[in-house]
Amino acid sequence: MLGSWPGEGAICGIVLLVGGTEREDSRMEEQRKHETGEWPDMVLDLERLTTNCHGNLDIVAELVNHLLQKSAPKWTSSLEEGLQSGDSEYLQGVCHAMKGAAATVFSWHVAKLAREFEGLARDGELESLKKRLPELQQAFVELEQWRKENL
Repeated sequence: MLGSWPGEGAICGIVLLVGGTEREDSRMEEQRKHETGEWPDMVLDLERLTTNCHGNLDIVAELVNHLLQKSAPKWTSSLEEGLQSGDSEYLQGVCHAMKGAAATVFSWHVAKLAREFEGLARDGELESLKKRLPELQQAFVELEQWRKENL
């Protein structure tokens, strides 16, 4: 079992361990897409995640389950705490970590929302971020439904 570090290292670490050189090429492409906002409109890209996990669906399931069972509740409570305290810097950090971890496992809807939330936090638009929290909760519901149908 991998240890965890800030930014959901367990998810990132597992994908990096199984991904090898193919993962590095994919990572560079994802960085370009991240910078330009070109992420696909899908809940999760199973084909790409499976490729990065060398076809091991047990690892794929572990990653998706970790995101839903461990990360999602942590991110949600951290966002609520940050909004309650009005700490935009803290919120920006939570959103940045969420964006990176979600993109690492190709969970595009969550990653896109996290990117948008990070921008809102950076701009001090905390009321807008608060109003949009249900969108994130819905993205997690959609991901859970996707998991039930695909894994």
